[in-house]
Amino acid sequence: MFNIFRKIKENYINNKRAMLMNTELYQLTNNIPEKELDLFMSKTKSNVSVKKNTEKTSVDFSWVEIIYEAIPYLDNIVRNPRRFIVQEEDIIPIEKTKKVTEESIKHLAQNTSLIQDVDKDGTVMPLKLLNIFKEETIDLYENRFIYSLINNLYLFVQNQLVYEDEESSNKEIKTVNYEALTKFKKEDISVSLSLKTINYEKIIGKGTKTEDLKKKIEEIRDILEDFKSSQFMKNMMNATPVRSPIRKTNIILKDQNFIYALKIWEFLEKSNIETPVKKYKETVDLSSNIIDRNYSLTYFLNYCILNGLNSNAFNDDKSKYAGLKKIIYDTAKSFDTNESELKTIINNELKLATKYKQDQIKGINTAYKKFHSKHLERINKALIILK
Repeated sequence: MFNIFRKIKENYINNKRAMLMNTELYQLTNNIPEKELDLFMSKTKSNVSVKKNTEKTSVDFSWVEIIYEAIPYLDNIVRNPRRFIVQEEDIIPIEKTKKVTEESIKHLAQNTSLIQDVDKDGTVMPLKLLNIFKEETIDLYENRFIYSLINNLYLFVQNQLVYEDEESSNKEIKTVNYEALTKFKKEDISVSLSLKTINYEKIIGKGTKTEDLKKKIEEIRDILEDFKSSQFMKNMMNATPVRSPIRKTNIILKDQNFIYALKIWEFLEKSNIETPVKKYKETVDLSSNIIDRNYSLTYFLNYCILNGLNSNAFNDDKSKYAGLKKIIYDTAKSFDTNESELKTIINNELKLATKYKQDQIKGINTAYKKFHSKHLERINKALIILK
């Protein structure tokens, strides 16, 4: 019971103390001694620095959708490259000839100098014959174009993926540094104040979810790895790379697969981004006479609190209700205020506040009486036992 009473008493004292402190602070800020303030300001030499540093990070992942859209078309070409039959002609000795074709006979008829002899029965004995060799090849301009595109695309994506974990963001840092010196009423006063705020905001790309973006990047990386190790790229290893400007052959202009391939080539050429991450920094000076004066006012209020300059002012009856008077005045001067209604509200609130205070005091007194009664009861029991 004693502990309960002590707790109630402590809460009451603390609440009362907090109310007094809040009242004093309110009174101080609403009843600043103007003459003291003006004199204090005139004696003050201050320096304030207010800066806003902005750091923006912008990550461009627009390449992901462009390349992701074209991947299936490149895959069609890599899996089914265009082929061409190369025909080579060579005149070789008859003993090395393995196959005599119609072209060989026609060529011999046109070149009788290659005839060695003609038998009596009309059999022709050639000295040499034309041989035609046919070979399939994929070393075409269009295929060399795709070979060069895949190599360039692979290098581009590798450079971009170095920054795949980067995120677009805005970071704003505000700093205030205030210093002042004052010689006031034979006192040397100084203040040094530093304040810093940091606001960090992460920006998610419009229309693109982070998980979806990472998934597409992973797919592009895997597919390009497969392209690099494909049989097509191995067969084209010794091919001569192509360079811009790209020859607009009928196949490149009309085949849908090659149309998308050309689109990617042109995108890589136009993309002058060395990295997809762009960083922007800016520092703005926000210092002004208004900020300087406001901080000087805060400086003066702190001085007043430290020296208790407001304590006497709060003890007289006039200042005790200054805050209440100001609220009533501000409300009453409004054109649409009903005077009778305002009085009713004030009276009702005053009754409620008075009742609350009385209930609090009554509760404390009741707890104290119970404690006192119990205490006397214990003493009486102890005396009976001692007798």
